[in-house]
Amino acid sequence: MYRNYLTTALRQFVKQRSYALLNLLGLTLGMSCAIIIFLFVQDEWSFDAFHQKKDQIYRLTCTYYLPEDAGVEENATAGAVVGQMVDKDFPEVKQVVRIQGRSDRIVQTSNAEKKFFEDILYADSNFFELFSFDLLEGNPRKVLTDPFQIVISEKVALRYFNRTNVVGELLQMPEDYETPFQITGVVKDLPANSHIQFDFLASMETFYTAGLYMDSWWSFSTYTYLEVAEGTDVAALGEKIKLISRTYIPDQEDGSGYRQEYYLQPLEAIHLYSDLRYEISPNNKASTVQIFLVIGIFLLIMACVNFMNLATARSLSRAKEVGLRKVIGATRQQLIGQFLSESSLLAFLSLLLALGLVAIGLESINQFTGKALSLNMTENLWLPLLLLGLVLFVGLFSGSYPALFLSAFRPAETLKGSFKSGKRGVSLRKVLVVGQFTISTVLIISTLMIFSQYSYMRDKDLGFEKEEIVFVPTKYVNQAAQNFQTMKEQLENEPGFLNVTLSSRVPGKNLGNNVVRLGWDEEAEWSDMRYIAVDYDFIETYDLELLAGRAFEESFGTDVEEAFLLNESGMRRLGWNDPEEALGKQLRWQQRRGRVIGVVKDFHFMSVNQAIEPFLMVMNGSRTPGYLSARISTANHREVLDKMEAAFAANVPNGIFEYQFLNEDFDQQYKADEKFQSIFSIFAIIAIIIACLGLYGLSALSAEMKIKEIGIRKVLGASNWDVISLMSRDFTKLVAIAMVIAIPLAWFGLDRWLSTFPYHAPIYVWIFILGGFLALFIASLTISFQAVRSAAGNPVDALSHE
Repeated sequence: MYRNYLTTALRQFVKQRSYALLNLLGLTLGMSCAIIIFLFVQDEWSFDAFHQKKDQIYRLTCTYYLPEDAGVEENATAGAVVGQMVDKDFPEVKQVVRIQGRSDRIVQTSNAEKKFFEDILYADSNFFELFSFDLLEGNPRKVLTDPFQIVISEKVALRYFNRTNVVGELLQMPEDYETPFQITGVVKDLPANSHIQFDFLASMETFYTAGLYMDSWWSFSTYTYLEVAEGTDVAALGEKIKLISRTYIPDQEDGSGYRQEYYLQPLEAIHLYSDLRYEISPNNKASTVQIFLVIGIFLLIMACVNFMNLATARSLSRAKEVGLRKVIGATRQQLIGQFLSESSLLAFLSLLLALGLVAIGLESINQFTGKALSLNMTENLWLPLLLLGLVLFVGLFSGSYPALFLSAFRPAETLKGSFKSGKRGVSLRKVLVVGQFTISTVLIISTLMIFSQYSYMRDKDLGFEKEEIVFVPTKYVNQAAQNFQTMKEQLENEPGFLNVTLSSRVPGKNLGNNVVRLGWDEEAEWSDMRYIAVDYDFIETYDLELLAGRAFEESFGTDVEEAFLLNESGMRRLGWNDPEEALGKQLRWQQRRGRVIGVVKDFHFMSVNQAIEPFLMVMNGSRTPGYLSARISTANHREVLDKMEAAFAANVPNGIFEYQFLNEDFDQQYKADEKFQSIFSIFAIIAIIIACLGLYGLSALSAEMKIKEIGIRKVLGASNWDVISLMSRDFTKLVAIAMVIAIPLAWFGLDRWLSTFPYHAPIYVWIFILGGFLALFIASLTISFQAVRSAAGNPVDALSHE
């Protein structure tokens, strides 16, 4: 029986080649997208799931409240001492691991033959007891117990030493420590689905030798992870930990002023459900993953709908077959089995083609997304089950209605030739076509709005000029600030350099954080504030707008220690609404007592994805700056950069010259958004293709069923345009209905999506009009192709058609 089903199915594919190919192409596209999306979703959901203690690991986060509802900061970090107190006070906590980070540090071999800028993490000695990272070399209990011990990754070992057996070798950080670090372990390159990423992991004990804020509650610089005992009521533990700072910081007891509260995040929830300040690495959003999952399901359903539509539309051609089978004894269950076998066979063939497409494109997909997706069945034990489920879903879903529909035919009617397709089948096809193009139109409109939003973000006035600015990191603590001042003066006298400035940060890099007091005495009210240390030329170099007062000027000798500039948000944070009102007000920052000399217009120091933060500017003074920025002429970039490199080598002989153009570096913040935009657009195009494949098949079947009608109309004098209108009218109505349904759905979804951005483009009406028009135009083009073929046919051939 099953062999007969298979033989019949193959004969049908050969007999109806064009429709079989349409179904095969649609299902292959739908399955390919579904497989890619499911691989992506599984990878996102699997973040940090490889840790053996994943269910007992929680991260401690800190919510920082300013008095009088002046603001709330939600940080992924807390003070280093918090973890110590939690470990001491709560027996439910089995162990605590603290992590701190330092970026852009010079690391070199003992002979300085190889040196690079690197990001360094520091961790407690029990790091490898809590987290399941694989050590290739070294004892996990001893690799981080003493100061100046360091664990490096496999790829770093190869980069610095061309081998991995490097335990005992030395690495130096000459700008940070005189003592070299001894390599005590080599860790296997970290999985891509870990939210903690590092190539250098040094011992936290190193920090104690330098006395760096290890007993402070207010230096939000430490990531704190807890292992809780099995069976612990985590919610109750969280409530106790929440207010621990009130025990150790008495002035927080009444909760009226600055206060801290702590929360526990499950390890596996961090990547998709955490969007806090100072995340240890960029996270994704659960909403993004959900959007792609829904798109994948919709694309698969749309491909299945094509099969259902074409199968029911071709019901007349198979009516006699069903009648004959019933006459010779076939039961309805057997007929259902036959038709489901056909759809399952088609689904299986589509799966094979889809796997081939995915395998061919997976490397490019991984390069584009930065993922490590794989079709390896041994690594992804869930994958065979997914593929089996995919075949069963597609086969049963796409074949279910045609099987039930065709198996219900009455043999007497079909064999007499009096059988006609029922209204119910036609109505269902119409509903499904409307559904397909509703989804397609929503995706088209959404794509246009996504392009509009990201164009808005790229083109929005940032409040400063980022073009033609090149910057060089200058984080060398062993170099005197005068070296960089000398370098700046040399470049200012070189042709091609329009402005040169020194600052602790440049736009796109996180600002520093410190306390500002509203007055000079010790009891003055204080406020948390971002800050940037600059020199006299910063405002001119970045073309910032002064709303009131003046910039730092060399003619005012006291500016170095006694002057402050605020941005508008900083002015409002401190309680003033008018820039003129802020001028002359007394402020205290660190050990400086000074006055506000000016207010600059708010500008986006970070991307438009982030709200503008309140901050103040201070003079850099004698400290070593973080960056040297230069506005250069466009005439000859290479010559200008060569001069900059020569000046750098003369003043920082042991440094590493690395330059970046500000606009390119700043725009890196939008890289994830660009990927989302591109991927979404690709899926929208595929959705349109799938919908049009089905529409083309239906229009072809409609033309075949009306071939004699078309011939008679042409004999009676109908023009080609009349025939085209006849063929297109019904389908165009369906697409128009889909457009009417899609517009409010798209509006609702996009309004919610845009609300997640602090700054977003308006929802333009033209986007919905254009999106609907594009869907209608593409559909009309698809229908017209078949309609024109039918209209151009010879009526004599049409009338003689059987």
